[in-house]
Amino acid sequence: MAENIVLVGMMGVGKTAVGRLLAEELDFDFVDLDSELERVCGLKLPQIYSKYGAIRFYSEDKLLLRKQLGKSGLVLAADGALPPDEQQLELWRQLGCVIWLKADPDTIFRRVRRKNNRIFLPRQADAESVRQMAEARAALYAAAAEYSIDVDKWALEEVASKILGFYHNKAQS
Repeated sequence: MAENIVLVGMMGVGKTAVGRLLAEELDFDFVDLDSELERVCGLKLPQIYSKYGAIRFYSEDKLLLRKQLGKSGLVLAADGALPPDEQQLELWRQLGCVIWLKADPDTIFRRVRRKNNRIFLPRQADAESVRQMAEARAALYAAAAEYSIDVDKWALEEVASKILGFYHNKAQS
């Protein structure tokens, strides 16, 4: 049961926090693709986007995903700043068990509005703007995910526990 777990969803849903818990519980390595992208480029996410644009941002993200192919025993927190494209969706599927973390747009807005990655959320954005972004991405996440969980309903540890339950049941079938 060394298949990877790939956590996907909007920015601010808790992919990093949940990912760390899962990796610890499973004794897997944790890879936060946002942090890896910043490390490789030597810039923060908004700086990468401002300096190089969406094409480079997507290209770097996909390159990091491809570098994970063939590895096992990983929990990956996928980038949630921009909507995924079809290549990213396919790479997620190839990497392992894709789990979609969902949150209410109000929760997402509350969590990201004060962060320094505001470039991915327009200055005039409000919870309704986030709702529209989430709705636009929902079909993409749903198409890639084998399991989804609403993180608003549970504490982080419970979210991780539910994902572990799904993951173990999947491995046994």
